Amino acid sequence: MKIHGIRTGALLAAGALAVAATLTAGPAFACRGTAEYPQVAAQLEQANLPAAEKSALAERLQAGEALHLRGHELDNRDVRNDSLAILDEIKAKLAE
Repeated sequence: MKIHGIRTGALLAAGALAVAATLTAGPAFACRGTAEYPQVAAQLEQANLPAAEKSALAERLQAGEALHLRGHELDNRDVRNDSLAILDEIKAKLAE
């Protein structure tokens, strides 16, 4: 069957490729660490904490973000999850 000169099979194949590309690229775009690390950094900057505690949390946050970026470079979910545990730890501290 043809739709405007394009075979239905070709149209379905192109659609399947587009969906596959989206699903493959999706996890990298959907990674919460990519969005949340900068958000938590801004929250930490505004937090009313003793200077020493704030500095220690900032260092921990930077280390977690570096680990997160490394996890993306290596395409290693375990490394990214370790970095998200650091992020969640800092978010919990800020919520206290």
